[in-house]
Order: sequence, then structure tokens, then C-alpha cells
Amino acid sequence: MSSNNPQDPSADNLSDFEHQPNQDFAYGSPTDEEIRLQALNHTKDKLLSVVGHDLRSAIGGVVSIVYMLDKRLEQGDMEDAKRLSGLIRRAALDADDLLKDLVTWTRNSGQELNFRLESMDVVELVETEIARLQSVAMRKKQRIRLEAYDSGMIRADSNMLQAIFRNLLTNALKFSDHESDVTVRIYRQPGLWEFQVCDKGIGMSAEVQDVLLKIDKRKQKPGTSGETGSGFGLLLCEDFIQRHGGHLTWESALGRGTTFSFTIPELLG
Repeated sequence: MSSNNPQDPSADNLSDFEHQPNQDFAYGSPTDEEIRLQALNHTKDKLLSVVGHDLRSAIGGVVSIVYMLDKRLEQGDMEDAKRLSGLIRRAALDADDLLKDLVTWTRNSGQELNFRLESMDVVELVETEIARLQSVAMRKKQRIRLEAYDSGMIRADSNMLQAIFRNLLTNALKFSDHESDVTVRIYRQPGLWEFQVCDKGIGMSAEVQDVLLKIDKRKQKPGTSGETGSGFGLLLCEDFIQRHGGHLTWESALGRGTTFSFTIPELLG
């Protein structure tokens, strides 16, 4: 199943305002810009609500495990205490990742984003991100393969492009089995670059795909080794791709893996 997403990440929320009375606007009918800002604020409100719930859950989990750890230490059960200590560490890191994703998403969801185009070797950039994730892949004895059908220089924002590959690769590793392959493919089409990140992992149901980029309806699933995540990484990917004028799509089926594809137009200047 594939999905094409609208260029405006807040477009899904416009209907919430188009059919309401003009009670929020002092001077008659709202302008397009006022509607867009209202929709963006509505999206951010939902985001903060969801994040607040996720953070309460994460911190509540840490507190519960700390109580359990105290009891084990009182009982002198050092073996179980070590196990609980590991759980606390993972829960704390999960909460930290959630906060980082939130800060990044909210910083970059407005118009103030500093967008810098520069020329870079596309294969070199992808190879760098693959190298950075080798330690993650090694934990489950996974392999990240690069199939570059085309090469050359691409004009893009390097920080955004790195973040896109980092998030898509991290997800692919998270939801793939031990000793499996994750593949990055590079193609050059007339007027644009196309990239694919493919895995043969657990895949997604149609229900999960339908709400994949909806902030308040995320269907979070643990990875194949119990890994967790905030779910905002993919929202960042979509945002960054759209800022380049590209598109994010995917194909997935339960038990058959997932392929995320995105395009970056040839940007001149």
C-alpha cells in the first residue's frame, strides 16, 4: 500500500476552521494566512497534548521501576536490581529521545526555519549516515547495504538530508529482524533524485499506515527487540522533504517489510 501526502503538513486540520463561524476573527472573513495559522496552532496543540501524555507515561514508568529497585536492594537481590537498573536506563533514554524530537519538530514547524542549500556528494552523504548507524545495526547483527544506481552532486540542506536518512534508517533497523538487511537505494530521475530505504521487517497494517503521519492517532509498536520511539521522527522527515519540494511515500505489508521512498528535486542556484 502506498500513500501520497499533501504538501501542507497542516492541511488535514483546515476543515476544522473552514466551517466555523468567524468568531475568532475581528474583521469579518478570515484570510488564507489566518486560516493557515489557526490550523498550525491547532496541530501544535494536539502535538503538545500527545507529548504530555507520552512524557507522563515515560516518567511514571521510571518512578514505578525505581520503587521496585529500592525493594530489591533492601532484599539484597542484586541480580534483579541490575535488571531493573537497565530498564530505568532505557526508559530514561526513551524520554530523552521524545524531548529531543519534540524540540526539533516544534523549532522547525514554523516559517523561521533556516534553510541552507549547498552542493554535496550524494553517495558520500548516505555512506556517512550508514557508518554512523553501524553500531546500532551490530546490536542485532544487521547489515546496511547501499545500492547507488546513480551518483553525483545534489543541492540540498545537508542537516535536513542527514536527519531524513538517519530517521528512516533507524526505523528500518528497529522494525527488522536479527541478522537481516536494510537497503538504501539511490536513483536519479529527470529533474529529481529518488531515494528508498527498504527493510524486510514486520511491516505495517493498513490501519497503521492510515494514521502514520497523524499526530494524535499514532499506532506505536515496539521494535523487534522491544525498542521504542516517539513517533515524531517520521513527521520531521515529511516536513524536511516537503521543504525541499519533494514527496514522501511508502509501501508496506504485515510480515513483508516496508519501503519508504522520497524525492528531492534538482534545486539550482
